[in-house]
Amino acid sequence: MQKKLWNLLTVILLGAVLLAVPIGWICNANQTFSASERRYLADAPDVSKQSLTDWTFDDSIESYLADHLPLRDVLVGMNAYATWLSGRQISADVWTDDEGYLVEAPVKNDPAEAERRIKRIAAFAEKTGRDTYVMVVPSTGYIRRAHLPQMLAALYEDDAILHGIEATEGITMVPLTERFEQEGESWYYRTDHHWTADGAFAAYETFLKTAGYTPLSKESFYRHSVRGYCGSTRSRSALWLTAPDTLLIDEPMQSPVTVTFSDSTTVSDSLFFFEHLSEYDWYPLFLDGNHPITVIENGSASKDAPVLLLVKDSFGNTLAPLLVPTYRTIVMVDPRYYRGSVSELCDTYEADEILFCYSIERITTDLNLLLLK
Repeated sequence: MQKKLWNLLTVILLGAVLLAVPIGWICNANQTFSASERRYLADAPDVSKQSLTDWTFDDSIESYLADHLPLRDVLVGMNAYATWLSGRQISADVWTDDEGYLVEAPVKNDPAEAERRIKRIAAFAEKTGRDTYVMVVPSTGYIRRAHLPQMLAALYEDDAILHGIEATEGITMVPLTERFEQEGESWYYRTDHHWTADGAFAAYETFLKTAGYTPLSKESFYRHSVRGYCGSTRSRSALWLTAPDTLLIDEPMQSPVTVTFSDSTTVSDSLFFFEHLSEYDWYPLFLDGNHPITVIENGSASKDAPVLLLVKDSFGNTLAPLLVPTYRTIVMVDPRYYRGSVSELCDTYEADEILFCYSIERITTDLNLLLLK
């Protein structure tokens, strides 16, 4: 009798599990975005004669079912930790070092590709006739390679790429790497690939000294802090147990600003957009994220203060607020979204100097730099 009862319970449990999966799929059918992974989920497949005959329906239904699997976040996280604990993280896009930092695996950076882009920047500098500076942010994994297994650390090629850039004539390299290697192991977020406020401040000081200006002290900025920041490497790694960071914000004192965007009618008197703290991605807090052109006017600057053209990726969004007290106008250009002539912008705003601020990954892979004009 006891054996029959046990068999009945086993059948009921198995049936419940078999029912739970399709019920879970139905319940998750309307979910379109995964905040944990920061990506849109696959749409329901298009059922048509063509999709059935060319086999695209099979791929679509497989992607759809995988993305809407019940307890997907739990299962994805379990797989990520299994990969890490079994010593197979070399196959992942994000690695964990011995202090718990989630660092991007090195992309297959080709020094020749980096050279092509830097030569294009040098030609652009010659065309505009302005002093042109190039700031390349080394990767977290390269700066923190002492905390990675030797086999993984050896895969970073930042030094070869940076030496090639430094040797290019017609531009002035902002020497970040040496200072970051000496002091900057903690200047990156644990859960994100961007630098922290301390990393951005070190870059600010290094650039202004290179350009012949005197940087302000840290006491000239008001520091905000917001706890609970979960960045991009945490989302991509699925290592959900990694503790969130504290997001740090340095705001210049006594510098009234006007911020405008080329793709929006918004006019702001702040460099920081705190409404983004209610979203899954907090990084657009800095200057509302990436726009084709962002113009920052410093209301307290003298008429003789210089104008800076800042060609950048997302690292420039945290650097620009620090530069506001030094410049009358900062014109930020993101070539990923702007298709016009950057040299014409330089003339329109009468820029005195040009700064390219890029991560090492973007400086070697961004095709838009080859279209620079």
